[in-house]
Amino acid sequence: MSYQVLARKWRPQRFTDVVGQEHITRTLQNAIAQDRLAHGFLFTGPRGVGKTSTARILARAINCTATNRPVPIEPCNECETCRALLEDRELDVVEMDGASYNKVDDIRRINEAARLAPVAGQKKVFIIDEVHMLTTAAFNAFLKTLEEPPSHVIFILATTDVHKVPSTIRSRVQRFDFRPLSPTEISHHLAHICKEEKWEAEEEALYQIAHAADGSLRDAEGLLDQVAAFCSNGITLSETREVLGALSTSFMERATRILATQTMDDLPVIFTDLANQGGDYSLFVRELQSYWTDLVFLGQNLPVAGRSQEETHAMLAASQGLEVEDLFRFIRLAAALEDELKWTISPRTRFEVALLRWATMDRAVPLAELLKKIETGATASPPAAPQAPAPRPASSPPSQAKFVAPQKKPEPTPLPQTPAPEAAAPRDSMTLDEIRDAWPSVCDAFEKVKPTIGAFARNDWECVLLSGRQLTVRPVHNGKFHADQLKNNLKELEKAILHATGFKVVISAAEANTNNGSAKSEKAEQAGDAPAPKSEGDLFNSVMHHFGGE
Repeated sequence: MSYQVLARKWRPQRFTDVVGQEHITRTLQNAIAQDRLAHGFLFTGPRGVGKTSTARILARAINCTATNRPVPIEPCNECETCRALLEDRELDVVEMDGASYNKVDDIRRINEAARLAPVAGQKKVFIIDEVHMLTTAAFNAFLKTLEEPPSHVIFILATTDVHKVPSTIRSRVQRFDFRPLSPTEISHHLAHICKEEKWEAEEEALYQIAHAADGSLRDAEGLLDQVAAFCSNGITLSETREVLGALSTSFMERATRILATQTMDDLPVIFTDLANQGGDYSLFVRELQSYWTDLVFLGQNLPVAGRSQEETHAMLAASQGLEVEDLFRFIRLAAALEDELKWTISPRTRFEVALLRWATMDRAVPLAELLKKIETGATASPPAAPQAPAPRPASSPPSQAKFVAPQKKPEPTPLPQTPAPEAAAPRDSMTLDEIRDAWPSVCDAFEKVKPTIGAFARNDWECVLLSGRQLTVRPVHNGKFHADQLKNNLKELEKAILHATGFKVVISAAEANTNNGSAKSEKAEQAGDAPAPKSEGDLFNSVMHHFGGE
């Protein structure tokens, strides 16, 4: 008999043989035992997790003719119906590839065959694999039969791309999502296979195969078959990595040590070894990400599966000097590099430049440490890389070295500051004209307190009446905006007048002159001068006043 690969030899034959899908197998067993089996199922999930195998087991369990069936329900695989199904000669179970038979005529033949009663079994089961490959017309032709099939028919649809299956199909069947298997589940199953096949295998080697399978049990069995053919005296971790093209532990330790110490002497050797190995640089980057992720777990005193105690000690020694924030940053940069390698025309150059850049990066500073330094007034600078001490000159032996006291840096000469204007001497009385003459000095003092409002004091505010110490000031321009600016700054204006003139006043704000002219224009007219043409601002305020704007 010809050799049969492990993936076919160890295909599950019972529900209990299905690895990692107990939430599905238990539901199906209870449905059969309680006679609550639906007429249609949709099995979805990634490749190699047991969708088609579970469909075949379900077909045998439904049509099994054994009298004393175990609980929970399992196919006996010994009756005539089960043996016929195992040998692919049972007429009541039809398995069809949706990628090859995806036309309307193929679905029409299924609809016609569904009307016929089963030949030997209790149910007629149709298994359609890769159902998402059916055309839109084929799906539409399948709707009526799938919704109301004959009582003796059960449909099992399997797909890896459930989003391509129309919602009208999904709503007519029960959906079961098969999950990817964890490396631990796969490695345990591979250990069981090695034990039955009488193969010696290291636990770390089996975990390496399980990790490379990426959640697919069928892929893991195929890789185990390949590694077993390569290894003659037992399956070892080093030979497994050689077959899979994975990085060795020593390489990842050297790369991590370079990043931790920022010494690049070994980088050319690493680049040469990678080039001679001839592997995929994207695979190298993924291996580094997995290695650094395990380092994060080890740094938090968490268990790491698939690594020996000696290997974990070597990992911790290689990462001395790296904080958790540094490892997270390297993982993030490696993930970005993995995406870039998919599109670059020179993966080797891109990988080497990235590793050189990572080796010269500054270390991350924890936020708590940064806040602590800010509170103490120190400058938070990242720790510098260790540097070798500078060689001493030959002319000065150590015995003649003299201690030189550090010199203090000269203090910077302060820039000359402009002296603030002195306050005027106090006065008991002033006239309105004297206050108007001193208004430029008042504006200078006001701008010291309110720089943004100084322009209003110079151009928009005018003194109109002085009665004792009661000074009336009004804006030149009409509008609520100009009036509010004056009212909101009366106290500051009083202080500015006191500082510039020495005369203490109490200011009251008055409304602007309703006439378009101001006190200045009236004074100019009394002097006999011709009125100046209105500026653009006067025209704007006139229009605002005419239409009642603010």
